[in-house]
Amino acid sequence: MEDTLRKSRLLLYLLGFAGAVVLDLLTPLGVADWLVEVILVWISTVFGEAREMYAVATIGSATMVAGMWSSPATLVPFWVGALNRLVAIGASWTMVHVAMKRRAAEAEREEAAAQIKVLQGLLPICAGCKAIRSGAGEWQRLERYLTEHSEAQLTHTYCPACAAKFYEEMEEGR
Repeated sequence: MEDTLRKSRLLLYLLGFAGAVVLDLLTPLGVADWLVEVILVWISTVFGEAREMYAVATIGSATMVAGMWSSPATLVPFWVGALNRLVAIGASWTMVHVAMKRRAAEAEREEAAAQIKVLQGLLPICAGCKAIRSGAGEWQRLERYLTEHSEAQLTHTYCPACAAKFYEEMEEGR
């Protein structure tokens, strides 16, 4: 199925770029016929892979540049048509860049989601010592339970209130 979709997109690109070249030959420079190439680049960023996006953006940029000289003369100055096409080329490459960043972020999010192990449900915890009762009915220290039932690694430190209390007790013991 994926191979069929890839072949369909390839056919779309070939027909689209051929149509864009014909439009460039028939329409004056001031007409926004370069939108065909921009739309093809957008399609590649939505449905294609990285290689496909770069190839379509490169071919689209080349046909837009070639279209500046193949379009018939018009009342619009050459520099206006050239500037429009340069902006379209910039927009096309920006679409590719954003699509690549989006895909990298999605891959990173999927990788992070695969590493998450969630504790769910009610955990019976002792109100005094904070030990947790396991499914087998035995009581375990909170640290041991968390390391056995999750991928968390615990470190020990004092919160500011406990640190102050600890240092106060140390001073009293002297």
